[in-house]
Amino acid sequence: MFFRPSPALIETISELMAPLVPEKIEGMDILIKPNLLKAKEPLCTTSAPVIIATAMVLKEKGASVTVADSPAFGSALQVLRYMGVYDILKSMDVKMADLSDPVKKCLPCGLKISISKMALDADLMVNLPRLKAHCQTGVTGAVKNLYGTVPGFRKALYHMIRGRDVPLFSRMIIEIGMLLPKQITIMDCSTVMHETGPTGGKPLWLGIIASSSSAHATDTAIYKMINASPESIPIWKEARKMGITHAFCENIDYPLLSPNDVTEGRDFKLPERLDPITFNPIRFVRGRIKSALRKIAW
Repeated sequence: MFFRPSPALIETISELMAPLVPEKIEGMDILIKPNLLKAKEPLCTTSAPVIIATAMVLKEKGASVTVADSPAFGSALQVLRYMGVYDILKSMDVKMADLSDPVKKCLPCGLKISISKMALDADLMVNLPRLKAHCQTGVTGAVKNLYGTVPGFRKALYHMIRGRDVPLFSRMIIEIGMLLPKQITIMDCSTVMHETGPTGGKPLWLGIIASSSSAHATDTAIYKMINASPESIPIWKEARKMGITHAFCENIDYPLLSPNDVTEGRDFKLPERLDPITFNPIRFVRGRIKSALRKIAW
């Protein structure tokens, strides 16, 4: 199940990271935030080689590295173990954790939300999403991945109680990213999930890694690559409404590949229609019961 990262992948991530992180990161507490949604469906998670390669590059530079996420149901540590990543990271002296210890925050939009203290306290976050179609938000990418800093079941709870107002829900996700410490994004776009998601979609090979100091710039470049429109992706539409600079293609520079260079991106299919963002209360309760049973079994 686990494959060690190739030298080429390690070199690629090192080169992409070099202009984005401070020159001296020795001793810095760096949080790698992958997407660890579901252990048994590989396309649901950031790929194991990308996680390992990113940790290796940061460790070689002397940083203190933690890999952490907070799946809505279940445990990040369980997912890492299932992927075969846990023992490798442990041998590298990389810490692993579930993003817990909620800290209450008030967002500029007026909503109150809880964010993991570990995420808030990091010196630097490396946002490590995997590109996927999403049946509720069109696409899940860099900005959406930061929603994973909300601890555990609260993500599903916020879906249930706030998902009826799609623009406000999208703004909430955007503003969570604004409260977090400095971030860089490295997006896993090697083999992606399209047609539907964040589970149950089909694989599509793109063969690229995208990176930026801006989560919005990363997403906007990817949206252009897959020929999406703001109307099809609520978070992008709201970011443009808020006037976020990097939500507009004309404000982004491409020092390596441009979106038009990745012709495979034109084959990416978005969901035909978006489902309601709000969760059914029965589904929420069922998910909480399953999560509790997994913890007992583990």
